[in-house]
Amino acid sequence: MKSNSVILTGGKTGGHIYPALAIGDILVKEYEVDLHYIGANDGMESKILENEPIPFYGIRLAPFIGVSIFKKIKGFFRNILGFFQSLKIISKIKPKLIIGTGGFVAGPVLSAAFILRVPIIIHEQNVAPGFTNKILSNISDEIWMTFNESASFFPKGKKKVLTGMPLRKNFQLFTKEIGREHFGFQEEDKILLVTGGSQGSKIINETLVPIYEKIINELGYKIIHITGPNFYEEIVNGLNEQLKILLENKELLILSYLKEMEFALNAADVVISRSGASFICELIATNSYSIQIPMKKSAGNHQLKNAKAIEKAGLGRIIEEDNLSSEKLYETLKSLQPDMIHNIIKNNVGILYGENTKEIIRKETYKYLNE
Repeated sequence: MKSNSVILTGGKTGGHIYPALAIGDILVKEYEVDLHYIGANDGMESKILENEPIPFYGIRLAPFIGVSIFKKIKGFFRNILGFFQSLKIISKIKPKLIIGTGGFVAGPVLSAAFILRVPIIIHEQNVAPGFTNKILSNISDEIWMTFNESASFFPKGKKKVLTGMPLRKNFQLFTKEIGREHFGFQEEDKILLVTGGSQGSKIINETLVPIYEKIINELGYKIIHITGPNFYEEIVNGLNEQLKILLENKELLILSYLKEMEFALNAADVVISRSGASFICELIATNSYSIQIPMKKSAGNHQLKNAKAIEKAGLGRIIEEDNLSSEKLYETLKSLQPDMIHNIIKNNVGILYGENTKEIIRKETYKYLNE
């Protein structure tokens, strides 16, 4: 007899991990399931799960895409090991359901689930699915999608469900006042949040730093800049005396990483960011207007497709990497007046974010969790 357990898997970036945890939150509240998480033992998920009340099982995994032939061969054997580790873990837990949210991590885990005949659901965050989810869609019982446009990428005859993006409850609980109080800002301050994702973005950092002073002194913004762990020290150590003063006066806040992104998103008037699907939906959920700088090398150029969904809804503008410069970024930001942004958000928010996401997920998992 199967336990009342559900296994989550997905990794490499927060864009795969946080939606999995959000789905887990819904299932715990609705069905009181016992959650378990399988991921790469050296991946970002292993660090994030340290602070979660969910058992984490780290296995040996490696990517296939975007690596050398030598690393592909080495990765093949690591993933074979990860597959057998997954078989052992899944056999022990005996879950009613396994849900994967993408990334190479999900491949061996869901393949093991298929062999053991455990029901499989995948969730796709992007408009254009990644390689792993395209392959796994063939063995999945259901395919959940954030965007309706994703349906054409998956096999005909498979059950496809438009769920929207599951977000952790904190993104809807906080207010602008709470967000600003967290960083010590005042209600009347204009706040710009800049982030290149969980790992940071070299090109965004290099474009932003030269115009720190102009943005603060001429446009009147206070800046929260999340650099990414690998870029933080270089940026802080390279500040001139004037920028150090702005840092001391808290007109410029530079962070390597921020786990509590809900505070920053609620505090911000404008956000400059990459176009990962999870973060885009967090922008929408927090009524944030954004300047999107999609990652040029994202698989299948999926970030540009995500950004176009935001632009089409009138909730942001796009600057592609080939057109990105400090001057272009400054002029785009300068053109955004606070009253204009407020009216856009008031008229357009809710167009993309699935208000019924929680209910859809509850309904779709009922048959698996109430046997």
